[in-house]
Amino acid sequence: MEDIGLRRNCDMGGSRGSAWIWWALALAYPAFLLIASVRPEFGAEATRAFIEKILPHLDPSQVHVVVVAFRKACHFLGYGFFAIVLANAIHTLRKGVRHRKWAVASCIIAALIALGVAVLDEQIQSVVPHRTGASRDVALDFLGIVVGMLVKVGRGF
Repeated sequence: MEDIGLRRNCDMGGSRGSAWIWWALALAYPAFLLIASVRPEFGAEATRAFIEKILPHLDPSQVHVVVVAFRKACHFLGYGFFAIVLANAIHTLRKGVRHRKWAVASCIIAALIALGVAVLDEQIQSVVPHRTGASRDVALDFLGIVVGMLVKVGRGF
């Protein structure tokens, strides 16, 4: 049976005309991460230098708190956004009527792929000299993915 909420909101991720946009965004995020994982400009030291430049009145301990909060927020929000975009892209693969089962399947598939990207990103960072991979970051990424999928399901397709 078709879900009215899914039909009403199909332009969020199910419109065939927007499929290429969702797929372009879904592929751009891991491509960006691959570049960022190996570049020192995206490491903690570069973030610290940036924060010190824009907030020169902070003492070193305050800078550290801001850097950690900013970087962890980027993990959480970035992977939440990525999971939503990926779910939208995956949802465009099925032609015809949108069913709740396919919406749930799209979210599960997107969450698993996003989690795989998070693990791969941290693995890459663990072997790059100026970066460090952390399992805590994967856990935070996973939390962002789960929240992203809850938002996606709540808003509909």
